[in-house]
Amino acid sequence: MGTGCGDECVDQFDCRSDNGPPAAGKQWTCSSGNCEQRDIVQAPDAGSEDDAGTEDDAGTTDPDAGTEGCTSNATCGLTETCNTETSTCEDSGFVTPVATTSTQIQAVRDAADGALDPALPIEGAFVTFIKPAVTGSSELPGFFVQAEAQGPALFVSDATALAAVAVGDRVSFSVTSKATTDGLRSASAVTGTTVISQGHPVQSQSTATPAGLAVNRSADTSETLVTGLDSVESELTYLTGTIAANGSGIGAGYTGFQVTTEGVTAAAANFRLRVPATLATELDIAQGCTFTLNAGPIWRFNDNAQPSAFAASDLTLSNCAAPEFASASATSLTEVVLNFSRNISAASITNAAEQFTLTEGLTVSAARVEGKQVFLTTSEQTPGANYSVTVANTVTDLAGGTVATEGSTQAFRGYRTPAVLRLTEVQPNAAGAKDMVELQVITAGTTSGLILAQDSASSPGPLAVFPDVDVAADDIIVVHLNVAQDFPVETQAKNEHPQSTNPTHFDTAWDFAGNGTFAITYSSRIILVQDAAGNIQDAVPFRTTGAPPNAFPGHLQAIQAAGHWDPVDCDGAPCTNTSTPSAGDISAVWTGIPRDADTTSNSVRRISADDTNSLVDWAVGAPSWGLPNF
Repeated sequence: MGTGCGDECVDQFDCRSDNGPPAAGKQWTCSSGNCEQRDIVQAPDAGSEDDAGTEDDAGTTDPDAGTEGCTSNATCGLTETCNTETSTCEDSGFVTPVATTSTQIQAVRDAADGALDPALPIEGAFVTFIKPAVTGSSELPGFFVQAEAQGPALFVSDATALAAVAVGDRVSFSVTSKATTDGLRSASAVTGTTVISQGHPVQSQSTATPAGLAVNRSADTSETLVTGLDSVESELTYLTGTIAANGSGIGAGYTGFQVTTEGVTAAAANFRLRVPATLATELDIAQGCTFTLNAGPIWRFNDNAQPSAFAASDLTLSNCAAPEFASASATSLTEVVLNFSRNISAASITNAAEQFTLTEGLTVSAARVEGKQVFLTTSEQTPGANYSVTVANTVTDLAGGTVATEGSTQAFRGYRTPAVLRLTEVQPNAAGAKDMVELQVITAGTTSGLILAQDSASSPGPLAVFPDVDVAADDIIVVHLNVAQDFPVETQAKNEHPQSTNPTHFDTAWDFAGNGTFAITYSSRIILVQDAAGNIQDAVPFRTTGAPPNAFPGHLQAIQAAGHWDPVDCDGAPCTNTSTPSAGDISAVWTGIPRDADTTSNSVRRISADDTNSLVDWAVGAPSWGLPNF
């Protein structure tokens, strides 16, 4: 306690110890030996602005920044605090040098797994990143700490400590348990978490002024980032490069993308950008996009380096393939849906009436964006009338790409009642990936705007976009996937292109073509049909004997929630790959279909006229393409 003899304090710890926690919005500061409460000003979300750290003069415009003229701790050096009364940056007075803090972090990394007795202290580390819980993943949330830009760094998964900290905090705690999971070292339990100060510019690049802790690793080679992963794991990194391949599963709930950078010029599975699967879908990350990881930790899975982003603000995309305007169809007499190949930016639509031009006097009064679809509110259409819609080049995807002028117009007809379809037969293992899907018409109407998809409507693809055909109840449709561009599609009659001259066709069914080269993946997958308004008409989960993809349970849960599969859960809990029963246990089985199958090979088909939305409706057996199954 301060006695009036000598200084009241040496550092902020003395003030907190003697006087208790500061008032809300305040922090203790030891100034000239006296304890003072000063305002806390939170740091901005460094690295999330479009131009953060990317301008030619980023971090160099004010050489005195970090020493005077401060407005918050974010405008001071990492080991300084801002005196908001004098607008000057002052030494924090914290006695532990950052080099000592780094040594303490390394001591925890080097410790044996398990309980630590005595506990190992970490004093004055900076919280660089918060790792949130991720849908579909069992990985623990937590936070990352380091003291110097070149590390070392450490992941902390203690839930109590996580609740007490934020990015930019300078903290102290004692580690009571250390763990190593798939190669990643972490503090699994800590005590005595104390926030010393807040709002430091940790996510700024290490070369900025004031300097942060994010090191630009774009020029580093795989020798540093992969071979040297032990040294850089958990460190905060800034990274630019190119998405070299479309994403794939990289742990439950996550999608990984092989990337190339200035230093890593050859894509490899042991160096991937890792993001939550939901974020990959939201941002529409795809092969060919240029990316910037503004500030994210280097996660690891054994010997695989996985620089990671968890929120849209962590990642900037550009130079992606331009969005293609695929089709347009009416969903009501006053609504038209436009389908694009990439997610559309709602912010780019500022004047719907001018950016979407309709023919025949039809006008647009509003637009709303849902992923890859734009829904236009129109004046009243004439049922069946021929219209077209043209999209202006000011409509962009999330990465700023615009629709090419030559593909900016699509035709559609005034709203008519859509047909309702049911899946009846699937061949997922055909020779040359020329898979087939058969559907039966339950309710007569038009097939315009209907889509056939694998897993979900937002997955790459879809498998097929149906042509504008008026079909009758009980008609059969066969969709031929991965066929030649000149495949003769039937739009006038089921025998418009007879089997006598087109051996792949069925004279008793409408023969439609799939979407480009998309085909079915013969593993555990969902096959679904959806109308233009986004409503699922029918969906079936199929499984093989192999381990299901990590994303399979999430897709299954989606069709269960939509009322298209029973049971609706797995013994009262969400169906997963490890639940009882598992996601696979309640799915229809398509195991046993021969490789390189043809139209005479066994297929998986509906065997009951009663649609119970369950696995008993389906079985593998002799095919019946183009004919009723029962």
